[in-house]
Amino acid sequence: MTDAHRDDWTAEDDALHGGNAPDAEAPPLPGLFRRAVMVVFSPGDLFPALAARPKWFGAMVLAGVLGATVGLAPSEALMEQWARNAPPGQDISIPFAVIRLMSLLALPFTLLQVAVVSGLTYVALVFVRGDEATFKQHMSVISHAFVINHLGAVIFLALAYAGMSPNAESFSVGGLLPFLPEEGFLARFLGQVQLISLWSAVVAGLGLSLLDPRRRWAPTAAVTVGLTLAFGLLSAVIGSAFSLASS
Repeated sequence: MTDAHRDDWTAEDDALHGGNAPDAEAPPLPGLFRRAVMVVFSPGDLFPALAARPKWFGAMVLAGVLGATVGLAPSEALMEQWARNAPPGQDISIPFAVIRLMSLLALPFTLLQVAVVSGLTYVALVFVRGDEATFKQHMSVISHAFVINHLGAVIFLALAYAGMSPNAESFSVGGLLPFLPEEGFLARFLGQVQLISLWSAVVAGLGLSLLDPRRRWAPTAAVTVGLTLAFGLLSAVIGSAFSLASS
């Protein structure tokens, strides 16, 4: 956009084009796969470009594909993981083909996750805190952060083919605290909070803080980490409800 055209750009034009107009002086937006590498190794360089030119669909699809790779794991590893994650008392005698097929649901489920988390951060940071950002910018940051979150499936796949017995609880906050009781609500809650999800939440906090120059990383990351803990708490409550129902 030339300076002359930029002078004619109005707030109404911004709204019609889905948010703030692209900044001509913003760094160019890298391609999808380079963005996936940058969100892991240099998110501070990625998010300023992403804030000016928000893109979310490609990153969301990539995150969903990464999540679906868990279905490529050996049958023994998948069945063992299914048994570990099943609520107490639930029948786990499900055909293996069904379990493998369910892994493909990672793609549409990722779209739902990105939309829900983006909606929650938008309400918390824009409506409540008063940040200046668009919903598309939030979708852009959250979808790229989910690339990190879904790397857990790739790690699981690599460990399974290396002959190890991957256990999701080993990569959770609870796995870092072996002195805790193996049973009980606290153990179930901390077992639901994955370390890689906390990493993803902290990176998302960085990206969301850069959408508004008035904001800082730490308070924004507190919101995204808090959401991660809230989802873990919800999962623990549901697991406890299943336990009570089956007892």
